[in-house]
Amino acid sequence: MKTRDQALKYGLSFPDTYQDAPFHDPNWQLIRFKGNKKAFLWTYERDGYINLNVKVDPHKAFFWRDIYKSVIPGYHQNKDHWNTIILDGSVPDKDVKLMIAESYDLVSDSPTKRIYEAVKRIPKGCVATYAQVAEEAGDRKMARAVGNALHKNPDPLSIPCHRVVNAKGELAGEYVFGGAWKQGQRLIEEGVEVKDGKVDLTRYRWDNRNVGNIGSRIKKMESVFDKACEIANTGNITELLAYQPEIKKLQEYYESRQWRYDFEADEEGNLPEDLKRGVLSEDGIFNLLERIREILEEKD
Repeated sequence: MKTRDQALKYGLSFPDTYQDAPFHDPNWQLIRFKGNKKAFLWTYERDGYINLNVKVDPHKAFFWRDIYKSVIPGYHQNKDHWNTIILDGSVPDKDVKLMIAESYDLVSDSPTKRIYEAVKRIPKGCVATYAQVAEEAGDRKMARAVGNALHKNPDPLSIPCHRVVNAKGELAGEYVFGGAWKQGQRLIEEGVEVKDGKVDLTRYRWDNRNVGNIGSRIKKMESVFDKACEIANTGNITELLAYQPEIKKLQEYYESRQWRYDFEADEEGNLPEDLKRGVLSEDGIFNLLERIREILEEKD
């Protein structure tokens, strides 16, 4: 990468970006992020070369400067947070692009954006507390900021703020889109039981601790389900009683509503093909547990 046009074209390839020339000087061409109008790529000609100013994590600023002589402290900018890349051909294209991408990530990131992304991950049929959302967004201490961000929710259809409750499971009396009644109504429509303005967190709290283990969890539950079905079909009481600890895990999985999140992740293509929804489903688990209960009652 040696030309300004190449650099600008790459900068504009990132989502929600636009070109700007704020100084009424054609030598200075910037690429900004629309969300906050902050520039992450500055381009200008200096000493016969096109220069790029990019934002950098202070911990990585010297990393790039040590590797390449043509990466220097940011010209006319904070030397801790900005680097200048001199496009003299000595810095490989892949690293120029990587530095521009890192600059974009730093400028486009914000606590509010991370909060909204965290809320989007709460599946239907589950709720999360403000502290839980804050933790998912990267900082458990900003629970108050979660409330502020959700009060200004720009897109309630895709950012389901009605799934966020306080530490006691209580709905928000000041729920911005209609108050606690409206929030409760939306939760009920998604299968969450609301009683006296509260949700039972032991039943409906989103389990976001093991998201990376969705595949192995579904495989394990499918294995338990299949074995339990086999025993239930034979009606072997002795074998059924011996398998009760595993059946209890299946029941807890069902009652925690975790299966809802697992299946949504599955349908979005985040799991291998062999884990696509099969016999393991809400009706399947419920019917199996009912059949086991009947068999045990018949024994008594």
